[in-house]
Amino acid sequence: MIKTVGIVGLGLIGGSMAKTVRETTTCRIYACNRSKNIVEQAIAEDVIHGELNADTLKECDLLILNLYARRNIEYVKENIAFMKKGAILVDSTGIKGSVCEELSDFCEENGVHFIGGHPMAGIEKSGYQYSFFGLFNNATMILCKDHNTDEALFDETKAFFLKLGFGKIRVTTAAEHDAVIAYTSQMAHLVSSAYIKSPTCEQRYGFSAGSFKDLTRVAYLNEDMWTELFAENREHLLAELDVFIKNVQDYRDVLAAEDYDSLHKMLAEGRICKENDNRREEEYKATFEK
Repeated sequence: MIKTVGIVGLGLIGGSMAKTVRETTTCRIYACNRSKNIVEQAIAEDVIHGELNADTLKECDLLILNLYARRNIEYVKENIAFMKKGAILVDSTGIKGSVCEELSDFCEENGVHFIGGHPMAGIEKSGYQYSFFGLFNNATMILCKDHNTDEALFDETKAFFLKLGFGKIRVTTAAEHDAVIAYTSQMAHLVSSAYIKSPTCEQRYGFSAGSFKDLTRVAYLNEDMWTELFAENREHLLAELDVFIKNVQDYRDVLAAEDYDSLHKMLAEGRICKENDNRREEEYKATFEK
């Protein structure tokens, strides 16, 4: 039973996780952060009960890791000796292959249980000051299974995150996660970053509305984190980029050739793809079991 939770990292996700655990459970909460003043602030705001350290780690039934991917790995390896035997560790980073590969067996050999996780929630700002209770309401929590998965502990972890307000738990593997997230998340950030660099952006005021805002919103990103995520998922991201570049080149070619019949057909194909995507999403929502 999860009675004490440790939060590693109090940025947007970690801070929101701490505030959400505080509001929705009776768990005792400890947290650590690179900037000690953030921990002190969270204690003063009654978000957490104390600092996560070598002593309080021993109490934690669940640890939620919210650092960058490589730093999560380092943290676990540096602190495994202080962790409670049988504890559950869940990370929240946007890459799963390298993290699960390095931590799953290592944790199992040391008497704790690692589950790769990824809350599908966020905003374009980062830092504890932007964290809030409600960030995860009705969001999907991704949890990865592998050869070390303990079904009873996995079910307990699923139930815990549903209690926090997540609408769905998506069970997958690290490999599937990284292949799909390259398309659904990483490509969106990369394309947004490239799109905003047009010199015409300086003239757009008074000429832009919702479509511009939608396409450029995530260009406001944390370049330290996203550089690491792109690098860790390089092969999947390159494959998606190749598809995207070919599609854009096809549009450019027919436009340059003044082949408007082909352009019309291609635009119709895109609309149909989106219609099919909307239909499949509704089917998914209707049949998904928590």
